[in-house]
Amino acid sequence: MKPLTISFNNVFIKACSSVSGPKEKEGPLGEYFDYSFSHERANQKSFELGEKEMIEKAIEILLKKAKMPVDNISLMLGGDLSNQIAISNLVAKDLPLSFIGLYSACSTMILSLNLASVFVSSSYCDNVLCFSSSNYGTSERQFRYPLEYGVFKKAQTTITVSGCGACIVSNEKSRIRVNSATFGKVEDIKWDDVSDMGSPMAYAAYKTIKGHLENRKLNSSDYDLILTGDLSTLGTRILRELFEKDQNPLFNHLDAGNLVYSSSDKTKFMGGSGCGCITLASFGYIFKKMIKGDYKKVLLVGTGALHSQTSVQQKLTIPVVAHAIELEVVK
Repeated sequence: MKPLTISFNNVFIKACSSVSGPKEKEGPLGEYFDYSFSHERANQKSFELGEKEMIEKAIEILLKKAKMPVDNISLMLGGDLSNQIAISNLVAKDLPLSFIGLYSACSTMILSLNLASVFVSSSYCDNVLCFSSSNYGTSERQFRYPLEYGVFKKAQTTITVSGCGACIVSNEKSRIRVNSATFGKVEDIKWDDVSDMGSPMAYAAYKTIKGHLENRKLNSSDYDLILTGDLSTLGTRILRELFEKDQNPLFNHLDAGNLVYSSSDKTKFMGGSGCGCITLASFGYIFKKMIKGDYKKVLLVGTGALHSQTSVQQKLTIPVVAHAIELEVVK
């Protein structure tokens, strides 16, 4: 069964913002971010409060760039990687906006954009604010071990990106139009290695991209760029091999996890991951390249591993999912 794809004709990206941590600022995309904190905890007493500070900064910058008062926002969608998306709820309680909290692991940003596009296209909302974030410290404590433990990592590991982005999806015409959104199906390939999330997520990305192309009656070559979320170096190789077997090679594919950190930085192992990964790469880098004219038509594919610390301890397999959104530059 193919995933659901919805097409739009009146949905646009009005503005976006990107906020990173210090290590991400030092990476290849650092110059493209709107703001970067010099401290991993954003000068707060905990990683969680630091991540909250990052989200609030991203929303502040977004509203300034959009020249839009918060009262003009109809709805806010967003999430993070903490238990019960507690960090996002801390942000939402201080804003006068209806809020829908979302969790789709590292694909949360793309899911929020997809749902926002549905709300705008159906005329229920004029402007929807979307955000998503992750922080290395909070995610390590959530899914692995607190940083203070100093646990050694396996070679297949990815490093959670400390970053956040926010975006306004609107019915007001702008340079970037949302053409369509594909909602992926949760897949289970019987994977249980929590040290390697890129490999199983590659299969979810493959299924969603393939379904999206079939639904839209397009080829991968119809896009200037297909950007996946955080497959890592290993997952990227697997995804490309899957499409090569279909005789439809992805010559135009990049992975956000391989863009945020330098490939020569061995302390980042297989690359970046987390909600902030595709968010920073998209809002900080890809969107600016689109406005500049380097890319005209782009497919963003967020991937997520839907496990918890408890499910892993119970020896359950790790479900994975991928969602996609198609963007195009208009005159």
